[in-house]
Amino acid sequence: MVLDPVVGRLSDQNYAQSLDLYRFWFDIGQTYYQIPSDKIFNTIWNHRATNSMVNLPNGELIHSTAHLILRFASDAESDPIFAPHSSGLQSRLCAASLQEFFSHNLKAARGGGHPTYATTNLVAHWINLGYVEEAAIRNHVLQSLISHQRLHDHEAYTLIILFKLAGAAFEAYADPSVVDRCFELLKNRRLDEPKYDGYDTGRIELERVKQVRALHVAKGGYRAEANV
Repeated sequence: MVLDPVVGRLSDQNYAQSLDLYRFWFDIGQTYYQIPSDKIFNTIWNHRATNSMVNLPNGELIHSTAHLILRFASDAESDPIFAPHSSGLQSRLCAASLQEFFSHNLKAARGGGHPTYATTNLVAHWINLGYVEEAAIRNHVLQSLISHQRLHDHEAYTLIILFKLAGAAFEAYADPSVVDRCFELLKNRRLDEPKYDGYDTGRIELERVKQVRALHVAKGGYRAEANV
């Protein structure tokens, strides 16, 4: 269906055109056919990781188009054409992202699967937008990554993404001892084994989040920036 690839091909250059195209065909669909109530949710969820947002073989951890997924959900939720099918869309997508975040990271720690860094990017953006409850930021997200006997490589990558994109939120709401523990584990971490996808960029990003953390400690306030 013409609606499905639209989300998977979102870019900063084609966003407005893509939203208009989706709205046009969605209007036709609900006028002459019967569109399932969860069509928009499923379109976003099933195609959230099919565009340039995910390119781990090339070493990307921070994905420049992740924000477009959230923007699309926000626009769909407020658009009268989509209204019958988009109630609570952002909250539902956030909840699904968190569930996948926890389950996939746990499976990866047990050697039974692969983490979804695309989902981690989305979770970080949901945190910044206030859709993740403070209790989850304070008690669950970081703790789930440092609860094992050792810090696995995928957990280190995930921490890098979270602190780079949503570091200020964690500094504001998470227990300082937990944040300190995360950086203690990352402090001497080496992510330079070529067998890991994204190892080279992962090493670079690790050094950057360490530098940002050092500024926080030295100046008494978090200085995280999305594009350091």
